[in-house]
Amino acid sequence: MSTISNRLSGETSPYLLQHASNPVNWFPWGDEAFAKAKEEDKLILVSIGYSSCHWCHVMEKEAFSDKEVAGFLNENYVCIKVDREERPDVDQIYMNAVQIITRSGGWPLNCFTLPDGRPVFGGTYFRTEHWMDIIRSLHSTWVTNRQRVMNVADDLTKGLSTVLITCEEGKSAVLSSEVIKQYVENWSKYFDARHGANKGAPKFPMPGSLMFLLDYAWLFNDDSVKGHVRNTLDKMMNGGIYDHLGGGFFRYSVDEHWHVPHFEKMLYDNVLMISLYSMAYKHFKDDNYRRVVYEVADFLKREMLAPNGGYYSAIDADSEGEEGRFYTFSKREVEDFLGDYAETFSIAFGVSATGNHLGQNVLRMAASEKETACLLGIEPTEVAERLKSAKKKMFDERARRIRPTTDDKQLASWNALAITAFSSAYIVFNDNRFLTDALCAIKFIEDKLMDDGGALYRVHCKGETKISAFLDDYAFLIEAYLALFRATHDEEYLLKAKKWMDFTINGFFDEKNGMFFYTSDSHNHLIVRKMEMTDGVIPSSNAVMADNLLFLSGYFREPKYADMAREMVLKISEQQVKGGPYLYRWAGAHLKCTIGPAELQAVGGKGKEMLREVVEKTSHPFLITYVSNNRSAVPICTTVASKEDGLKLCHANSCLKPTQKVDEVLNSLNSFTLKG
Repeated sequence: MSTISNRLSGETSPYLLQHASNPVNWFPWGDEAFAKAKEEDKLILVSIGYSSCHWCHVMEKEAFSDKEVAGFLNENYVCIKVDREERPDVDQIYMNAVQIITRSGGWPLNCFTLPDGRPVFGGTYFRTEHWMDIIRSLHSTWVTNRQRVMNVADDLTKGLSTVLITCEEGKSAVLSSEVIKQYVENWSKYFDARHGANKGAPKFPMPGSLMFLLDYAWLFNDDSVKGHVRNTLDKMMNGGIYDHLGGGFFRYSVDEHWHVPHFEKMLYDNVLMISLYSMAYKHFKDDNYRRVVYEVADFLKREMLAPNGGYYSAIDADSEGEEGRFYTFSKREVEDFLGDYAETFSIAFGVSATGNHLGQNVLRMAASEKETACLLGIEPTEVAERLKSAKKKMFDERARRIRPTTDDKQLASWNALAITAFSSAYIVFNDNRFLTDALCAIKFIEDKLMDDGGALYRVHCKGETKISAFLDDYAFLIEAYLALFRATHDEEYLLKAKKWMDFTINGFFDEKNGMFFYTSDSHNHLIVRKMEMTDGVIPSSNAVMADNLLFLSGYFREPKYADMAREMVLKISEQQVKGGPYLYRWAGAHLKCTIGPAELQAVGGKGKEMLREVVEKTSHPFLITYVSNNRSAVPICTTVASKEDGLKLCHANSCLKPTQKVDEVLNSLNSFTLKG
């Protein structure tokens, strides 16, 4: 029996390969598809998704495997499949188009376009019957009333151009801590005081927003905001969004309680959570936060680390044709697996006969060890021992199941986020395992995603490196080099950060708008060049670039960098006040512009040891640390404060006397707060 295959069979993306046996004659994004559409005068279907997307799987099994649907599409359309993680530039454009059309978006994303790529209609998931009606109706309109379709395309393209215009710098735009204070006050109206994060469902973790709020709480001495962050941290790590057996966070919670997740595990979520919980441990010294960091790192090493030292992208939500099947249990299964310990485990993790998800149980921390001990009339230490044994048994039993598939695509930007996370964990916990993980990941990027000509690529998969890098790849790589420098004070990383910054400015910066384009000129068939402005779970690449410019300005004494960053922040500042959780990284850059850097110099070997202790214990958000070296290629490092080993702290054009007392430096740094 022959197996149907289309042009996707030669691709490496797991998502594209999932559609390689469809009867639809899919093309990958590229010249061949657009040339065919123009030659045959056909509309294009651009269908976008990713490998761990549940509803993408559903539509693949339904509409795209239906022979009648495939026959009509093949005869009347040119069909292009896109992995949104490989081509976020394509996804952003057509997501904007569908949001204009329907006022909503999501995946799978299906957008119909003219032969030149301009959108005319779109939506997300469609049942097969509805889908068949749409493709017939749209084709009929294209044949009988083409001008109507062309007019829609013109209007939508104009709308896309409007969406992509950046905020003009207003006459009233200012850099002020008052702006940020008002921003947080407005945002706090939407805080969920009971369950953490923002009110409502679904609930996404948004680690970067919580890291900003910790910085804000530290600078403004705001215990209310700090309490909100801590409540959110606790709810997430105790909820069903966290995998209590294997470690790692799922993508989001479908309910406001964090009880039932959407079960895909993404690399970016988990490395950002390592950064968040490491930072939280520094603030709160809660051993549970330390535990989460180590468990997530163990999960990544066990399940997402490739032999080449880089990390895979995602683990699917589905297995055995069912979302969450791998991770959920019935009450009977728990009793069969655990025997005498089943009651203890069920109380602690909320296991019941009815379950909390389609008759099954998503594990969550329903009772603390102390509460469980009280209910059972035993000591908390006995509960801890029982749960430790029970969790291992449950993990081992779960491992016998059919595993969800892993998306083995390796992305520059997400691996760079991992480097930053591991570097941060190394600084906080002083554990070499994290530094080793960071160094292995940067070696992967340099070996597999850079070529001899100095180009950076986005994707490495199944031995193939492809797709020129986008702004987020460059932004997070520069950030990763800065993080490695803070962890090691090896100047090589600073020099590489500057090299890539200058490269990115030359290839992506738009002088007219004062922002960076998301794409370079080498990315083809795009109807607009987008500027990524708003923060999501992953922060916006422009905001990260502003942060990078501020740090590099301090290290290299380069006023141009600081001026660029300030202008970028000013352009967004009028939107900032009402931006809520979607402008948090811009708010962080705004704060840095307002307070200025604290520069901490170490002299000699003893000074370097003292520097490490200070960095481990302070939470100052704009600390520029360096080791003096009069032969350095980094300008800030060539100044020598003292002939004796020690530290020297400077801030706001004033410096403390060189000292050999760590406490003096910490007291000065930690006494810095903003009154509003």
